[in-house]
Amino acid sequence: MPNFPASAAPIDFTTAFGRLLRDGALRDALAADPCRVVEQLGVREQDRRALLQLVPADLEYQAEILLRKRLGTVREFIPETLRRLAGEAWPCFHHYARRHWPEAPHSGPRDAHVFAGYLRKTQPASVCDREWNRLEFFMKQKRLAVHWVRRRGEGRAGWWRGELQLLVRTGRQAGRWAEWFWHFQL
Repeated sequence: MPNFPASAAPIDFTTAFGRLLRDGALRDALAADPCRVVEQLGVREQDRRALLQLVPADLEYQAEILLRKRLGTVREFIPETLRRLAGEAWPCFHHYARRHWPEAPHSGPRDAHVFAGYLRKTQPASVCDREWNRLEFFMKQKRLAVHWVRRRGEGRAGWWRGELQLLVRTGRQAGRWAEWFWHFQL
């Protein structure tokens, strides 16, 4: 059973259902011992029966739909990283996402940042440095960042190109920034 604190006040079916969709370990616990999970969540008496009647496979299917939507959002921030993962993108994200749920604000970039951090530990060659630098810049609210990155060039196999990546905040708002690259090649 995951370490999930019960609420001080009883929760309704919708709140409990939302928690189950967000937490893979909680879904696993519900499948193993539904009565215990419903009790630990502190579900209102009138909602317990409905929660106990949930079919674990159907709940997991619904959660997977949400995880695939999350992956679609994450893809907007780290497309090259996911391309490098190829057929392993969904299994890697699924493994990560069952255990992690981003908090607002900026849940999309935050999810991409935490997932890319997870990949840096588990599959470091898959993470695109340019995308990681962008996420770090955004999440840490930096005003300026300069990075030396290497990128495989098109054409000859094994050929690498050096780039200078410059990220600059262009206004007082956190969302306004610009990015430039300078390419160096011999």
